[in-house]
Amino acid sequence: MRTIFYLMLLVLFSFSGCSSKSEIETCYEYLKKHGQSPKEYVISKFEQYDYVFLGEYHRNKQDVDFVISLIPDLYENGIRNIAYEFYEYEFQPIIDSLLTAKEWNEKMLYHNINKTNVTWGYFEYLDLVKKVWEFNQTLNPDQDKFRLVMLGYDYNPCKNNPFEDFDPDEFMADVIEKEIILKDEKALIYCGIHHAFTKYKQPVYDFEKDTLYRLNNERTGNIIHSKFPEKTFTIKLHSPWISDKGWDEQCVKPVNGVIDSIMSKLNNIPMGFDTKNTVMGSLKATDTYYAFGYENFKLADFCDGYIFLLPYKEVKFVSVEPNFYDDYNLNKLKEFMKCRGWQDEQIQMITKETAIEMLTESPEIHYGDLMK
Repeated sequence: MRTIFYLMLLVLFSFSGCSSKSEIETCYEYLKKHGQSPKEYVISKFEQYDYVFLGEYHRNKQDVDFVISLIPDLYENGIRNIAYEFYEYEFQPIIDSLLTAKEWNEKMLYHNINKTNVTWGYFEYLDLVKKVWEFNQTLNPDQDKFRLVMLGYDYNPCKNNPFEDFDPDEFMADVIEKEIILKDEKALIYCGIHHAFTKYKQPVYDFEKDTLYRLNNERTGNIIHSKFPEKTFTIKLHSPWISDKGWDEQCVKPVNGVIDSIMSKLNNIPMGFDTKNTVMGSLKATDTYYAFGYENFKLADFCDGYIFLLPYKEVKFVSVEPNFYDDYNLNKLKEFMKCRGWQDEQIQMITKETAIEMLTESPEIHYGDLMK
């Protein structure tokens, strides 16, 4: 009996995660053997899955640059689509024509990406569109062109309730089905992490009332996964997590900082790795909103794979594209901010310079002490 007891303890501690120094060493050794370069990792997932969700924090420059770097490799491996959250599907025909045109038309892009909300005039996100056009210029006339499928919806705050009888996640999932799945194609689906959840159910939680209402199984990835469970995969791009203290509080490191410790031990080499059915997936988190409603919440509950690009202290945010805010888009920005409740005096002060200042964000605002 004593032998059986010790064997049970051995099994228990073998799968208990990487919270202690010895367990961090175990995870470290695992990544030395099984970690891949981020680019190789993403491409490898398409050997088994058709719809790979790549979830970001938003505005991290290195994330957008990484997706741009994937374009040639995706195409070479038979993936001809990136589904792209950040601009509106309403303009898809214009984007399609722009990406296959002989000449680049910057103004056409800048004036045909969002109907109402022009607050996403960031150079890197816009440049991804241009980089797809540039890649298509390298293809022969008889070759299929690379495509961006816009997932965005018209968010118009002038409506009394912009989301009345309208669900953004259902909209995005419908576009993916129409433009990717029904055409029997594969896609990298690049979006915010909350849209990218497939198996994970996000808590609907009221911090003021300290009340968990439900676990939401209706994000974009959830919807696609429910219909095509064997074809979906979620990869999380490394970034801080929402604290269990609230949305507006200092963010926390994922899985209690263990990933950051391991990657530091690996000299912060960019790396992708599986969480599903691995020792990395056993990493537990106790200080994050994402754990609400779960017992023994762990990384494998949250995502199927993970990509580390660089440590927080090296993070840079995207930059505002000055040429985006010409007279046409400045007028749209003024209309948008008026609907958001800005007073006429504030609206009149909006210029190209003030728009750039207003929309420029620093990672320190979001990451705070994590960047030290």
